[in-house]
Amino acid sequence: MSETVASVFMSYARPDRERVLSFFEWLSSRGINVWMDCRSIKAGQNWEYEIHRALNRSTFVLAFISKHSFDRRGYIQKELKLALNKKDEKLIDDIYIIPILLDNEVEIPVQIKDLHYIKASDPNCLEQIRDSITHQLDRLGIERHEIQQQEQVYWTYDIRKEEWDGIPGYEVELQFISFRSDTFQNVSDIGEYIKADLLTALFQHRANKISPIHGVFNYGQDRFVRTNTYDARCSEPIIQGKVISIQYAIHWYGAGAAHPNHHFRTYVFLLDPVMRIESLKNIFEAPDDALKQVQKLVREALSKIRLNDSEADEWKLDAEWITEGTLKWDDFGAFVFQKDGINILFPPYQVGPYAYGSHSVTIPYEPIVPQIQEIYQSALGIEYIKARLDVSR
Repeated sequence: MSETVASVFMSYARPDRERVLSFFEWLSSRGINVWMDCRSIKAGQNWEYEIHRALNRSTFVLAFISKHSFDRRGYIQKELKLALNKKDEKLIDDIYIIPILLDNEVEIPVQIKDLHYIKASDPNCLEQIRDSITHQLDRLGIERHEIQQQEQVYWTYDIRKEEWDGIPGYEVELQFISFRSDTFQNVSDIGEYIKADLLTALFQHRANKISPIHGVFNYGQDRFVRTNTYDARCSEPIIQGKVISIQYAIHWYGAGAAHPNHHFRTYVFLLDPVMRIESLKNIFEAPDDALKQVQKLVREALSKIRLNDSEADEWKLDAEWITEGTLKWDDFGAFVFQKDGINILFPPYQVGPYAYGSHSVTIPYEPIVPQIQEIYQSALGIEYIKARLDVSR
């Protein structure tokens, strides 16, 4: 097995639990960290929150497909959508979806039809799953190494976890990232900056120790019913030119709340000199004019999103939600510079109801590059787009 630690999320329809348990036992017995709701969620924990958090942490998703997957409108569909969204957000695939057909004659969801699947009826099914995990882990390690060598920026991760049993208590888990480089001075400051910002949440939770809430929570309640939970995990950094973007998914659940929630936090820095690009508006010559263009492009992209394969209006994001969620620069606060454009992320509630989940759209550089300041065109390595547009005029 690769030195990279595998975390495997098991997605399945409830009637298939007994069949899926055998896969859980086999993989667990071979030292693979496997997450399955019936074995991993403890009494009193918020079921929906724990599923979101486990997906966010996972390196792989084993998607067990059967005739039951389509007879019910359950969490298997939502889990697959979340996994596909996570996969789209990454430069390096932190989540690798492996479809496993529990029944041979079953329709494969259109979203994963292009992925290689494994049949449970195959005598070598379990070995195939393990081989796929091992192969992907090796590939991820090689890709990360190649990117770091190419960009001359290196990073490692560390986890900070703290718990306290109180009224309410808290459980906080933060993933820190550290940087070093012989090419770019002060790049280590990026990790220190992010660490300090994330620790703010931990300090806020520690305040519970001196401010108990009597009358709402008590020690007779199950521990997880009276525990606030906060989890921050980052994706692989993306380096575009001399700009580095680090994206965090923040999942939290307030004790006693109706449901969990999550949002995105992004940290974007110039590498030379090391300084943060705090707002997307900072890269434009005329931010007020640029806002109108960004709004137009984002709204058009969001209006094309379909929540399933249907073209019916009920499966589209509502135009009023989209407009209200994209009024000002602060609404575009979670952004990442990628090779093909600027990826902007929207948490639940911003451009659609909670049940519709989070969304992201990518604005191509071409329509906005004339409005981007020259220094940022150079830093992003997209001057050629501006030059090409000038020639074509």
